[in-house]
Amino acid sequence: MPEGDTLHQAATKLAVLEGQSIRKVAGSHRAVIAHGKRLVDHVVDSVRARGKHLIIGFDHGWSLRTHLQMTGSWHRYRPDERWRTSAGKARVVLESTDWVAVCFAAPTVQIAPDAEVEAALRHLGPDLIHDVIDWDRVVGRARAAEAATAADLLLNQTVMAGVGNVYKSETLYLERINPATPAAMLDDDTLQRLGQRARRLLIANKDRPNRSTTGRRGPGATLWVYGRGGKPCRRCRTPVEMDGLPAGERLTYWCPRCQPLPASLR
Repeated sequence: MPEGDTLHQAATKLAVLEGQSIRKVAGSHRAVIAHGKRLVDHVVDSVRARGKHLIIGFDHGWSLRTHLQMTGSWHRYRPDERWRTSAGKARVVLESTDWVAVCFAAPTVQIAPDAEVEAALRHLGPDLIHDVIDWDRVVGRARAAEAATAADLLLNQTVMAGVGNVYKSETLYLERINPATPAAMLDDDTLQRLGQRARRLLIANKDRPNRSTTGRRGPGATLWVYGRGGKPCRRCRTPVEMDGLPAGERLTYWCPRCQPLPASLR
C-alpha cells in the first residue's frame, strides 16, 4: 500500500531522470492526454515526495504530480526492458534516452505550472519523513482537524502527511490507543506521541524493500496487527479485531486487550 515510505522509495528510484531530457510522454490519464506534450524536450530538474504525492519538476516551470491512492505504482525500466505490469494500466509514461518511468493505475495525475502544483499541496501538513517537525504546530493542526476518531486523525493529511492504512493501525497498536477513541479525548502529549511514533516507523522503513514495524524480517512476522484479523496478538494472544474504521472506509486492525477503549466509553 503506497504510504510515505513507498513514495520516498519511488522518488529515489526515479531520481535517475534528473538532468535527463524527456523525449516522449504517453499514458491514458486525461491530464497526460491534455498536457503531456508540454513536458516533451524538457529536462527533469527534480524528483521528490511529499506525503503520498510524487512531484517531478521540469526546467521550464512545469511539474507532474501523482497521487497513487490505493492502486498506483511507479516503475523504472531501461528502454529495452520488459514491463512487469500491463501497458493498459499505464497512466503516465516518461521516456528519456536512458530510462522509461511508468506510473501504473494512479487515479490522480496533474501536469501544470509549478504554482498550480504547489497550490494542490498547500493543504498538507508536514511530511513525516522529510520535514523538520514543529510538534506544537502538529498538535494545533490536530485540534483544528475534522477528525472523529484517533484512526481518522492519523489518516488526515492536513495534520501530518505520509500515514496511510498500514501505519495508522501499527502506530495506534504500538501506542496502545483504540482506533475508535474520539480524537477530542487525546491530550497534547498523546497527539505528539502518535506523530513521533508514525515518523519513526516511516523513517525506519523508507529505504527497506519490505517494510517491518516489528523489527523482524520473516514471512508473516513483519507487522504487529495490520492484515492479521482473527490471529493472536503478538503480545497477549488475544485475537486481533478488524473493522471498517473510519466510517467503513478501509479496514483497521487492533488488539482489544492491548488497545482498550477509554473506560468512559465502554
